Amino acid sequence: MIKRKIAMLTAVVMLLFFTWTPGVTNANVSSKVIVVDNNIIFDSLISGNHNGVLMIPARELAKSIGGSFNYDTSTMTGTLAYRENELVFSLDSSVARHNGKLINLLAPMKIVNFRYMVPAQFSFEMLGNKVYENSSRNMLMVYRPIHNKLIYNVLPGDSLWIISRLFDTTISSIKHLNGLSGDVIFSGQKLVIGDFHKRSISYEAYTSNSATLSSGTSLSVKAVGYLRPWTRVNITGKNGSWYKVTTPIGEGYIHQSVMWIKQDISQGNSTSQYFNKVIPVDTSKNYVTYTNYTVKQGDNLWSISESMGIPNTELEKANNLSSNSTIYVGQVLKIPVHHIPKKDTISSDYGEVLDWFSEGRYVFPIGATGRLIDVQTGRSFMIKRTMGATHADCETLTKQDTQIMREIFGGNWTWNRRSFILETNGRRFAVSVMGMPHAGVDGVPYLRNVANRSGGYGHGPNYDRIPGNGMDGHFCVYFLNSLRHNDSRVDAQHQQNVMSAAGLR
Repeated sequence: MIKRKIAMLTAVVMLLFFTWTPGVTNANVSSKVIVVDNNIIFDSLISGNHNGVLMIPARELAKSIGGSFNYDTSTMTGTLAYRENELVFSLDSSVARHNGKLINLLAPMKIVNFRYMVPAQFSFEMLGNKVYENSSRNMLMVYRPIHNKLIYNVLPGDSLWIISRLFDTTISSIKHLNGLSGDVIFSGQKLVIGDFHKRSISYEAYTSNSATLSSGTSLSVKAVGYLRPWTRVNITGKNGSWYKVTTPIGEGYIHQSVMWIKQDISQGNSTSQYFNKVIPVDTSKNYVTYTNYTVKQGDNLWSISESMGIPNTELEKANNLSSNSTIYVGQVLKIPVHHIPKKDTISSDYGEVLDWFSEGRYVFPIGATGRLIDVQTGRSFMIKRTMGATHADCETLTKQDTQIMREIFGGNWTWNRRSFILETNGRRFAVSVMGMPHAGVDGVPYLRNVANRSGGYGHGPNYDRIPGNGMDGHFCVYFLNSLRHNDSRVDAQHQQNVMSAAGLR
């Protein structure tokens, strides 16, 4: 029964991994059943192989041992914490920090299938767990220090000899620890293997100023004593902003603000370029059909393309025209119609990931309305796409919508970016929004030249199309691979936000 469960789990793990992921290929992938304290991890677990190193999702790893994982989008770092150990990864960097000490990695943190993947065995061990590899069962077996004993749950087909080999102990020791008189064991039986010997790791450090050695992670608890500047200490753990240390006057905690850690290597250029480039999206299921349009009085190529939700260059190409071509009333033009099937998402809480140029601009064309839902707070407001080519330029519909948007961004307009879900036409899309209306003045006719346009845009055409909504100008909504106005490049923060709104975790 257990063998069947493990076989089924392995199949599920492989099936989950071989789903499409933006910007990730599935070459050289392997999976392994990971067991923590005799419990199989199967909750959406995806395992992969990077240069021969087993990788698993950081969040699931933390959950399995009762720890935590937090990712900082501004620094692109992920922090694994468990008890009094901290492991900080920088995305795509071969250097990490363990309790403040820079150390080299065999495999960096990577993004696979909307998850931050970290080296499994290394992470478990550096967080203070014991790891054993059971090759015959394709298992990585992880044990936490519970009651200072290592306890094994017997599996079908086990023998005392097999177990003794797995844990590098002896049959007689196992029999003695468990009061066994014979060699017979049964599936499900719990056996004490021995004492849990924690791996002892310490790092050389010094107090950079006068320091209080505290008995706990606070200055309000009893002080163990006080240390002079540049006193040698050894770091044995980390808990939040406090280092656990041994010192000449005893053990305790010192705040990170007065610690200098001796480093043997440098961080180097650890800034990941993952979000600084176009991230591939599977568009193989998309297709284009054509319909006809008869030119009417007052039409031009720009107005027709805008009303049909396509770029004017695409309309020109479909009809062998140029921007200088003349069209006539009664002329029949061929109109491309883009069909973008609904994509799978991590769950209903997240949005579809669409490439802006091949998909996003067609599902959210100029004139379309939708609801933006802030990922962090769940608050929402209505918008309309009023213009934009390299991304969607949008405006709120009402003064109330404007007020809600301003509150979401902290009560003031800002160039900061946030993750949102865009609901439109019955679908939900992952987007990123910049909270600064710009290039317009509310209540002035569209395209009339005005002074003091919002966002510091100065004199020029008024790009505010919705009067009376209390917003001067428009703001930017980015799908994946949208480009900036100023340099026509992807924006790393927007790319990251879109992926977060799609379930990156």
